[in-house]
Amino acid sequence: MATARPETTSRRFVGRLLVPGDLKTDANAFTTMRWVLASTVMFSHGWDLTQPVAGLDPSVGLFGFPVSRLAVFLFFTLSGFLVTGSLIKRGSVDFTLARGLRLLPGLWVMIAVMVFGLWAVFGTLPLGQYLADPMTHRFVLRNALLWGGEFRLPGIFNDNQFANVVNGSLWTIPHEVRCYIVLALVGAVGLLLTPRLLTGLFVIAAVVHLAVPADIIPVLENPRRLAFSFFLGVLVYLWRDRLWLSWPLALGVSGAALLLPDGVIKTMAIQVTFSYLVLVAAFCSSARFKAASVRLPDYSYGIYIYGFPAQQAVIALGIGLTPFTNIAWGIVIMLPLAALSWHLIEKPALGLKRRAVRPA
Repeated sequence: MATARPETTSRRFVGRLLVPGDLKTDANAFTTMRWVLASTVMFSHGWDLTQPVAGLDPSVGLFGFPVSRLAVFLFFTLSGFLVTGSLIKRGSVDFTLARGLRLLPGLWVMIAVMVFGLWAVFGTLPLGQYLADPMTHRFVLRNALLWGGEFRLPGIFNDNQFANVVNGSLWTIPHEVRCYIVLALVGAVGLLLTPRLLTGLFVIAAVVHLAVPADIIPVLENPRRLAFSFFLGVLVYLWRDRLWLSWPLALGVSGAALLLPDGVIKTMAIQVTFSYLVLVAAFCSSARFKAASVRLPDYSYGIYIYGFPAQQAVIALGIGLTPFTNIAWGIVIMLPLAALSWHLIEKPALGLKRRAVRPA
């Protein structure tokens, strides 16, 4: 009996299959993973917002692109994995309602905070002129309606390197919503019930993505990459009963992906292998770590939508002019906003979701 326990622990480290119990809220560390990914985005922004030349983020030398982009990729994979189960269990109507209540209240309040809060502290235009400016209208309408493409407000952060840009992180949210829409359509035609067929279509799309240069249709470059990550998560969920969870495998394939020459093949390899690494970390962490993750408030959305404006604000205040001071002071300003967003907006909205959405 004395030797059985270490042997069992060793086998668990080497690997095991995902089991249904792993998907219970208290059996994984998804909340912590989301915190880490949302905070990682701020790392790259620390360099982008304070340095005169793009690409100085030291992570670029490792991945071939900024680690903020990797964090977004992994966010999309986790999102695809987690929401697919919701769609299958609840159907498209309840799925749409649940996604709307998760995203929109926090987003709309953030837009109001950007428009009025930033003007009150940093505005250089009279309020009437500021509110009448077409840039303000575009910022509110395009972001509130999930169309995207406008990140600036007039007279705000005029002296920053990225003048008037108040929230560059918002570019991903419309793409995520479009992935939800495509997923709902995929579910409506029954493809979620035929994993082999959906996998075949995904492989064909991945080959096309690999073969067709991104600069042929530049506007589709980001949607292609993000959709690849999102539907990678969808497929992992559909094949979850065959998912082998192994720390050595996850670390080995992730390390191997980093050794590839920079380019689309390396990017796709990193998307796949690091997604696997994050899933292994979420499911195979220690019981104590998972318990701590469950108790952690889910500030990840607030971290993401308030991180960029906080980092711009500390530059305007003159206290975050180098990468690390920008990240540190940005966190100091961002975290209370993320907490308020969660406790006053997002969590109550989730309560509405639980009352509005039919039990599975």
